[in-house]
Amino acid sequence: MLAVRTDAPGTAELVDIPRPRPASGELTVRVAWAAVCATDRKIVRRGVPEPRVLGHEFAGERADGTPVAVHPDIGCGTCAQCTAGWSNRCPWRRSIGIDRDGGFAQHVAVPLSQVVPLEGLAPDLAAMVEPLACCVHAVRMLPLERLRTVAVVGAGAMGVLTMWTLQARGIRVVMVQRSAQRRRMAAGLGADAAMGPDDEVAEALDAVVVTAPGAQPLRWAIEHVAVGGAVHAFAGTPGGADIDANTVHYRHLTLLGSTGSTVDDMRAAIALARSGMVLLAALPRSIVGIHDLPHVLTSDPDRGHLRTLVDIGGHAS
Repeated sequence: MLAVRTDAPGTAELVDIPRPRPASGELTVRVAWAAVCATDRKIVRRGVPEPRVLGHEFAGERADGTPVAVHPDIGCGTCAQCTAGWSNRCPWRRSIGIDRDGGFAQHVAVPLSQVVPLEGLAPDLAAMVEPLACCVHAVRMLPLERLRTVAVVGAGAMGVLTMWTLQARGIRVVMVQRSAQRRRMAAGLGADAAMGPDDEVAEALDAVVVTAPGAQPLRWAIEHVAVGGAVHAFAGTPGGADIDANTVHYRHLTLLGSTGSTVDDMRAAIALARSGMVLLAALPRSIVGIHDLPHVLTSDPDRGHLRTLVDIGGHAS
């Protein structure tokens, strides 16, 4: 079968490898569509300890033709976090497409516990269910019962998906983005308001979700959220960030974070997409075939699109 594998820093190669053999409790999914995440590019750039087929955002079919999505994060199932329903917090978590071969291949072996049915959702859109599930998870960490207006910092794919997830809860969303082009894009995708980080904040922000990486967006959130508000560090901060604890202390702020999602979050994401409350079809995206994927993984992302979808099954040709 064809797959795209990385085995050295800065490299990604189309290879022909044997079809995977599922272990006990696993099955093989025929991959139809996958999506490229910033994490995939980061792994390619940094390198891997052993050759790896990447891809943790993908969807396909079981052997009987049933369309499915695959939740990539496999918890141990027995630790305190897993038994409490937080498999994404498991200290022994292993992720498909990171710790074991993933969906940048025509077939992938996955645990049955990670397979979620997809009836009623177009296969190409299904590849975007995993990032949507992460946004669903992040939003449910917030004190939703007291939120009227929330700012989302960063109008990338995760920012827009978070915006739609909040709006599905009836919450007004202000997008904060330095790029004027991205602000216009966010407005066109339904933002209730869009502003630059240097603009004056004209309304009380009950919470701020930071989807843009780096220390500066996090500091902006802590400085501009309303007194008693919540700041969600949803993006990573390479190298860390110096935060003024006195600002958190005297302004009565709640600072929280999350990464990944659970299988239940993925089910909720599928339901949102199927209902039309989150319009995945509206997310600006490009489509490439598996033969083009090595170049995509080793080059800078296309700033005109928020997601790159990979037509693994050749449906678009």
